[in-house]
Amino acid sequence: MPQTHTDDLCPIRRRGKRTLTPAMLKARDELLGLPPDYPDKYAVLNTIRALPRSFPLTRSARGLLERMIEKTRPESWEMLSTPFIYAHNATLMSWTGLSLTALRRAVRELAEAGMIVPCDGRNGQRGRRWQGQEGMSQVGFSLASLRYRWPDLQAQLEIGRRQRAEVAFLREAIADLNEQVRVAAELRGDEATALEAARVMRLRRGTDLIDTLASYHDIMKALWARVKPVEKPAENRVDRSPDSVWCTPEMAPMDAQSGTHYTERNNKKPKKVVVVAPERRNRIETMRRAGQVSQREPSEGLEASILRGFPGTSTFFLTVCPALRDLCASAAPDRAQLTDAAELLSGRIGIGYQSWKTGCIALGRFEAAVAVIVMATRRDQGEQIRHPDAYFRALIERGVRGTLHLDRSLYALKDTLAQDVSQIRERATGRVKTASQPVRIQ
Repeated sequence: MPQTHTDDLCPIRRRGKRTLTPAMLKARDELLGLPPDYPDKYAVLNTIRALPRSFPLTRSARGLLERMIEKTRPESWEMLSTPFIYAHNATLMSWTGLSLTALRRAVRELAEAGMIVPCDGRNGQRGRRWQGQEGMSQVGFSLASLRYRWPDLQAQLEIGRRQRAEVAFLREAIADLNEQVRVAAELRGDEATALEAARVMRLRRGTDLIDTLASYHDIMKALWARVKPVEKPAENRVDRSPDSVWCTPEMAPMDAQSGTHYTERNNKKPKKVVVVAPERRNRIETMRRAGQVSQREPSEGLEASILRGFPGTSTFFLTVCPALRDLCASAAPDRAQLTDAAELLSGRIGIGYQSWKTGCIALGRFEAAVAVIVMATRRDQGEQIRHPDAYFRALIERGVRGTLHLDRSLYALKDTLAQDVSQIRERATGRVKTASQPVRIQ
């Protein structure tokens, strides 16, 4: 059995000198390759400052890294130069306000994270320059490793931006529900519900955790369901009692099939009256009863123009947009649950709450949810949407003008889904055929 050597994975300990870990050695060897990008000084500095709290760096380490970047020259970040910082421990302590122990801990954290590369002297002292075999060597910290971390920093920056957008969305949604709960509670005289809503409003400002804000949003929705006024039944429902008073609806102009007569008039000729089926006048009552239908929802006409009767089930939407599965309360959600999940999803992809509320009013709640699902699916498929909030508002404007047809996008997603399923089946069938073929032995 060959023996496995773990010396490469163990840190290099040198008496009186800095201990080099495998991560530090990897970052040092990485400087010999070509970096993926050459960002300038202020782009790196702004990115470090805008990183989310979930980024694995403590406050002291991040502050030290910011001070180091600030003290470098802008021209040192160009392609043929190397950003380098040379400072004593006392100078670094004066920049950051850290103690010597905290400073050493922050330097080790940055070195193990691959943000900086320590360049120590021959005797392990950073504050002196020494003459090596290959000429003068600099002693200090190299910040060129940030060029290799630049793609990861950009990805973390996008994650932080989405988190901030979702946090702002949930806070605005809670505030909007609080206004409705407060007004309804005052009308009912329910002081306990109003106090509970005010407590949730105070708690929402004290946290940035998305799960906690989502729980506060659920509590606020439960309070709204408690004090929500009961809607009165419509006066012109179909299932009302037959002895109620019927009102004559607006009817189209009568023609030959309506069971009455019409008049043809010409100013140059005498008036001519044509009688059509005068004995079948009971058809008017039939037409009147047929015209008594329930009032349509405000979004019903827009749904006909936006979705055009697309037969989209909850299974279809969950399949094309897997991000909805974690937001839905059940595996087979109904339209209301699917819409609530799409509301939370809109905050995650960068749509503001005011834009979502405007879309619900202009298009309808379910239609706005379908637009969000289409946007999220396109982003997952690799399409670049730089400003999701502006993109969603443009969809709202198109829907109001009658030029938005989401059924085309939904059918395209359906065809893509069917194509992926057929490819999976073909691969599985090909494997079965290959395995079923007899093996010929020469």
